[in-house]
Amino acid sequence: MRKEVLIAIIIGVGLGSAVAFGIWRANLVLSPQNGQEQNQQASPSPTDDIITSSQLVVTQPENNVVISKDEVEVQGNASPESTIVILANSGEIILEAEADGNFKETVGLEGGANEITVVAYDKEGNESRQTITVVYSTEFAEEGEEE
Repeated sequence: MRKEVLIAIIIGVGLGSAVAFGIWRANLVLSPQNGQEQNQQASPSPTDDIITSSQLVVTQPENNVVISKDEVEVQGNASPESTIVILANSGEIILEAEADGNFKETVGLEGGANEITVVAYDKEGNESRQTITVVYSTEFAEEGEEE
């Protein structure tokens, strides 16, 4: 019986060592250092960022601006001859960017906060989007007229 106990202890230590070694190796592979390297590889380089983020730039109006008119001119730049879709509270507008990529369209506003999403689809089918909020206030107009 002593031999059986001794063999069981040796097998238990061997299996325990194998499991501990496996866990140690898994921790090495999944350590934060390797995770950071993977994140760095997954994030775009500065040149990639320029290409994708410059595909669509809404230059007007500014985000979170308060205006007193019931319409606003949305303008910006995208890839040349992209299809531009402007989604607003009042509806959607579809247009095509000019040969230089510029676009401009007047969008109707409803009272209060209006979320305007501009989506650009280039010829390859890539999508870029930007969302801005414009607040239409009639009270703002009255205050502005008094001053």
